[in-house]
Amino acid sequence: MDEFLKNLKENVEIKRAIYFLLSMGMVYYEVPNKEHILKADGYKDIFNPALDEIQKSIEQNGIERENLTKYFWNKEPYLAFLLDETEIPVELVILSFLDKELDLREIFSIPLETLPDNADPRYGIVLLDDKSSANHQGVFYRNNFYYYSPFYSARRDAKTPPQLIQSLIVQTKFQNSVSLRLDQTISLPKEYYKPFMRDFAEVYQGKEIDLDEIHFPLHPGKSEYFCVYNPETMKKIQFKISHRKDSEHWIEVEELWSMNGKEEQEIFITRYLHSIFNPRTNKFVHVDGSFNFYNNDKYKVRVDKQINAHANLHVKQWLVEGEVEVLDWAKMILYFFNDSDLILDAFKGDLIEEIFDGQ
Repeated sequence: MDEFLKNLKENVEIKRAIYFLLSMGMVYYEVPNKEHILKADGYKDIFNPALDEIQKSIEQNGIERENLTKYFWNKEPYLAFLLDETEIPVELVILSFLDKELDLREIFSIPLETLPDNADPRYGIVLLDDKSSANHQGVFYRNNFYYYSPFYSARRDAKTPPQLIQSLIVQTKFQNSVSLRLDQTISLPKEYYKPFMRDFAEVYQGKEIDLDEIHFPLHPGKSEYFCVYNPETMKKIQFKISHRKDSEHWIEVEELWSMNGKEEQEIFITRYLHSIFNPRTNKFVHVDGSFNFYNNDKYKVRVDKQINAHANLHVKQWLVEGEVEVLDWAKMILYFFNDSDLILDAFKGDLIEEIFDGQ
């Protein structure tokens, strides 16, 4: 049974279905909800190829519902219960079992991703128009609805767009251009889109964030390299300021994770932000966010270096161009990176020259 499921997980049609489910925010145990959605117009065209592949493999391997039930009692009792006590199709339960994780680099390496025809040929991003809008699950653009990539880590119980998306969309009201990476693999015609909201018995207490006094990058300093560092997690966020033509300042930011306990990890994914600041207007003219993929060997080098090493893969996710206020730039950084405490330390000017692992 292990080999049967492993082979299914390697099927590209099934990978695409899992990618879509993860982008919807659906986890493996939400089987009844999946059954309802997967039968809907638009959605069934996406998931039927994966379910057909599972059904074909079941027949070829002579897999019986009873044997699969026994297997799941040891692996996922809830799924075993569904097989034992309900009429939910076997192929849907199997797809749900496989819907646990996805190697995110496969989105770009297989690739699972399909970019729109009008995507920028170099960066893969799409310029939004004045009719574009966003909700808690994705973006409406022209005739399609695009789910957020799993990279955005949207809250499953969200009722509003992720804060990063909100901060980007606001920029269109200031006549700034905003571009996003949109993936047709996780999209469908907007007339078929069915919003889905979850309610959890949980009270979320968000802390107040005050960005009124930002000292970075405007505080005086001799070095062009800065870092904020968490001694408990060994995590650091690096900043680099480069003085370019016409007195422009390039400000780069990258979030690095410690390799402690992860020496054998194959791939490391980091968040990287690039921005261009014009000191004459006291505004940014360009801000973009990307994900960097490093293999183990390259990350071993990168984690102990300044921002100068090249990743194995650099994938741009969003871009804002025009005139961006310093406060809005700060919000983009705060909402894009994972560690708000370290970012806030940076904005307060609590920066150091550099910290390397093991020091």
